[in-house]
Amino acid sequence: MKENQLLFPVIVSTIILVLLTGSGCGLLGGKDKKEVSGDLMPLSVGNYWEYEFTYIWKDTLRYEVVKEVQVPFGGEKYTAYAFNLVPFPSDVPEYYWLYRNGEAGLYQMGGIANTDTLFTQYVDKPWPAEEGENWNIPRLAFSRDSLKFYVSDTLSITLVDKSREIDTPAGKFECYVYKFTISNGDDVPRWDYFMYYSSGVGLIAQIATSEGDPENIKEEMYLMDFHLE
Repeated sequence: MKENQLLFPVIVSTIILVLLTGSGCGLLGGKDKKEVSGDLMPLSVGNYWEYEFTYIWKDTLRYEVVKEVQVPFGGEKYTAYAFNLVPFPSDVPEYYWLYRNGEAGLYQMGGIANTDTLFTQYVDKPWPAEEGENWNIPRLAFSRDSLKFYVSDTLSITLVDKSREIDTPAGKFECYVYKFTISNGDDVPRWDYFMYYSSGVGLIAQIATSEGDPENIKEEMYLMDFHLE
């Protein structure tokens, strides 16, 4: 449990805020034989993704869609899906990020918790997209001090590849690869994050490296298993 507690802030600040982040790509193999859909990230209550995560030590992480939420925005109501790490560390209040699939791609719809609610709407990962396309999105966060949602900064995301194959414990996938850079302060090296997505399955892998040193891998996460309703 101690290791999970230390890992949790790292995961939240990267995967969940951009996750769950273009265009789809074809499934080449895997344990789940369900026919793939056209959605970048299949969203249905009960869907889950398990990952092998390495950051100094190894751990297994599971993300699950736990409920549908009606999100009011701009005079309309949208059906979004809440998901996050399951189970939560014992000292972290439960909160969930909201996403939906729409005409322009994967939409971030905000977050919910017992202590706060934030409804928004923007295209988190537009697709289809072309290599070299770049867009900015707000980076949402949840404060463990105030127990409130807030916008921490802006992420600049670039589609760097539309058909990169990657082997994982769950099988081989052909993916769109998205890149963004996170800075944690002037005295800390910036990290480049590469997110691998396969349409009809979701996030396949995440690899983080020190900026300008792609061989120096700091953090890796690969899909181990998944279930789609």
